[in-house]
Amino acid sequence: MVLQASRFEHFVEVHGNVKADKSADLFTMGGRVRRVLVSEGERVRAGQLIIDLDNDAIEKQIAAAQAGYNLAKDVFTKQSSLWDQKIGSEIQFLQAKSNKEQAEASLAALREQQRMSNVTAPFDGVVDDIMVNIGDMTSPMAAVARVVDPSGATLDADVPESYVQRVKNGDPVMVVFPSMGDTLHASLTNVSRFINPTNRTFRVGVRLPNGSEMIRPNLLSVIHVRDVVKDSALVVPSKVIQEDVNGNNYVFTLEEKDGKKRTKKVMVDRLADYKKVTMIGVKNGDASLLRGATLVDEGAKSVADGQEVKVTNL
Repeated sequence: MVLQASRFEHFVEVHGNVKADKSADLFTMGGRVRRVLVSEGERVRAGQLIIDLDNDAIEKQIAAAQAGYNLAKDVFTKQSSLWDQKIGSEIQFLQAKSNKEQAEASLAALREQQRMSNVTAPFDGVVDDIMVNIGDMTSPMAAVARVVDPSGATLDADVPESYVQRVKNGDPVMVVFPSMGDTLHASLTNVSRFINPTNRTFRVGVRLPNGSEMIRPNLLSVIHVRDVVKDSALVVPSKVIQEDVNGNNYVFTLEEKDGKKRTKKVMVDRLADYKKVTMIGVKNGDASLLRGATLVDEGAKSVADGQEVKVTNL
């Protein structure tokens, strides 16, 4: 093969995981399921009731607290009127005010507890899973439903520490989803500056386009991050590069002397490898000297330096 300058790209391949911007497991304060108001796969709006729990006990507590608050409020109103007329002591006024505020706070706490006893959608999205049935007893320790908003997602991956100087924001990436047979071209939107001490990696992120609803949370992917690109490089099949006993790399080229073709051993540096091809440079020399040279491809392992050869076209 004749060596000509060509474009070379090197990619780091890492496994990624899709993370939805909004994905929530929903819990309750505890209680028996009275109604399930939506179905799995149904779209819901923020604040929409999903699961109705039997909270009659809380309603009775709210009624009692409301009565106590009304009484404390009336007492405070009358005590405040007397205090304005300089009737009664300041202690009586302050005590009436305190009782009214405590009753108001208790009523508000019970109403919040009632609100939290029912399960509502925290944002617009899709009901991904309903984990209870009518009549089940719920617990604060177990989720009862899951809501996902598939309109926005990010792809996260861990990259080995050895690439920390070569991977940066804006680098182009190719994302392959093996289970879907789909490919997405994008750019890195985040490169973490923190090295995980456990596995010596750093996190990178790829923002997925809005509306990619087929790309689901926790979907596995293979991310190809381009970390090296050369528009004019010497690129050869990796198999033609050989190594001597001292660990030096070399290739064979052909040169013509006295009308005969002979092999010439050229020491090279392996600059980068990707997908069975290698970008090379001439060891202690000018790589441009190899441009246009004829490289021994097939049969390279069967010849020696300076050996006369005959080129055949198979």
